[in-house]
Amino acid sequence: MDEDDSLLLELMLQAEMFCNQIEGTGRKILPLGEMHLLSLKISQCRGALRELQERYENDELTIADSTACATFRNALISLLWANFLGRRFIDRKLFRKLVQVESGFTYLLITGRAKRRGDS
Repeated sequence: MDEDDSLLLELMLQAEMFCNQIEGTGRKILPLGEMHLLSLKISQCRGALRELQERYENDELTIADSTACATFRNALISLLWANFLGRRFIDRKLFRKLVQVESGFTYLLITGRAKRRGDS
C-alpha cells in the first residue's frame, strides 16, 4: 500500500468518526422525523465505507481504481447531506473534520491524475 492509499484509508476512518459524532448528537437533539433523514444519510455513508473496507481487506483498495473513487465520492456526498441535516448542532471542529475529508480526497484525485499523466 503506497502513501496515497494509506491516506485514503485514513480519510475513511475520519469519515466514520464524523458519522459517529453527528449520529450521537443528532439522537439527543433532533426530532424523530429529522433523525430518520439523518440516519439515512449516515447509513448510506457507512454502506459505502463498508464496500471500501472490503476492498481494503482483499488488498484491492487503491486511489487508482475508479470504482473505489466513485464509492468514496458517494460516501462523501452522504456526509455533506448529513452535515446539512445536522447544521443546527454541527460545531466548527466537526465541520473542519468534514472539510479535511473532502479536501484530502480532492488532493488524492488531483495528484493521482497528475501521476497517471506523468506530470510529477
